[in-house]
Amino acid sequence: MPGPLNSQQLEEFDRRGVLRMPGLLSAARVQRAGDYVRQRLEAVGLWRDGEWRLDAVPRPQWPDTGLKTSKVIGNKHPDVDALLDEPGLCAAVDQLLDGRAFDRAIYPRPQLLFTLPNADVWTLPAGWHVDGPRLASGRRPGVQLFACLDTVQPRGGGTMVIAGSHRLLNDGQAVKARELRRLLCRDPWFRELYSTASVDPGPRLRLLDQPHLVDGIELELLELCGAPGDAWLMDLGVLHSITPNATARPRMMATHRFIPEDLTQELAETFGWRP
Repeated sequence: MPGPLNSQQLEEFDRRGVLRMPGLLSAARVQRAGDYVRQRLEAVGLWRDGEWRLDAVPRPQWPDTGLKTSKVIGNKHPDVDALLDEPGLCAAVDQLLDGRAFDRAIYPRPQLLFTLPNADVWTLPAGWHVDGPRLASGRRPGVQLFACLDTVQPRGGGTMVIAGSHRLLNDGQAVKARELRRLLCRDPWFRELYSTASVDPGPRLRLLDQPHLVDGIELELLELCGAPGDAWLMDLGVLHSITPNATARPRMMATHRFIPEDLTQELAETFGWRP
């Protein structure tokens, strides 16, 4: 039986390492997960009478996101876990992992992402990283879900990715995540992208304007935004970063990493994990 992703979408994911899927998650499940988050935030006064009350806590300043999400909201809740049971999501991940089973021990449940408004002026981030190393086998280390539980506006704290970056330094040699920055910064574009030295962040915004070629691979900066129920699927080898929230509403998303079961040993050896 064919999966939900057509050949163009599969090609796009292979090439760019990221794919937007509008309305992938059902409205009912997203509403229940969002209600859980809002209910938890009532305890600190941020949500009351169906509205955000952002003056209930001191306004954070970027890069502070404003809350210890795991402590204030928590991640263990059936309505959040249920997002992973969505048929369309399961089928899409199954396609991208070529039907291989995924490990349920390393990442047993989704993680909530919550960022309060924390900037008057949006700036390009510098905290670029990957959640999966380059593997000697050259195989995809996994797939990550980013799901909108509420409207995530442009420049509203959504994760930013470097589309296409999963193909860099992926030539059959193991490269740990922490080693990528040194190797990538041989290119001036990456040196500027990682830089935090500039007093005026404005000039760095030009990096958003057009794709950039590195070793013949087209790279593009892309902000993960959307409406409730929209989802993004990302190759775990893609560089990404948290961003400032320069809007008037919080960023509320959920994320989860799907790791192929048959790659856990290679991942452990590359990361240097202990058994």
